[in-house]
Amino acid sequence: MLDNKRLISAYKIVEKYTNEGDKKYFELDDILVDIAVKIIQYRIKNNLSQKELAQKLGISQAMVSKLESGDYNPTVKMLYEIAKKLGFELEIEFREKTECEEIWLESSEELLDEVINNEVGEAA
Repeated sequence: MLDNKRLISAYKIVEKYTNEGDKKYFELDDILVDIAVKIIQYRIKNNLSQKELAQKLGISQAMVSKLESGDYNPTVKMLYEIAKKLGFELEIEFREKTECEEIWLESSEELLDEVINNEVGEAA
């Protein structure tokens, strides 16, 4: 049986077994979901409806809905304005992967291969 402590992440499966176009889709989708979660958490914490949050942000309720669903890719300018109005800090960071990160990714892939091979072998 699979040792749950050894399973790294579903994203590692995506990384290893999908094409570049799909990888980009999943990476962007992950960012949009993070934004959606922050907006939803803010709205719930402050007991606001989508309409009330829209008024606070100076956008439509439909736009809040799109942001919360992760179906809308906001501009950096829009994110900046939302962050300011909600009292959030916005950080955007571009950085190269370090050698340690590359080694970790390689070892994660090896572990993923081992886990998948063991599970396939047990299922057969």
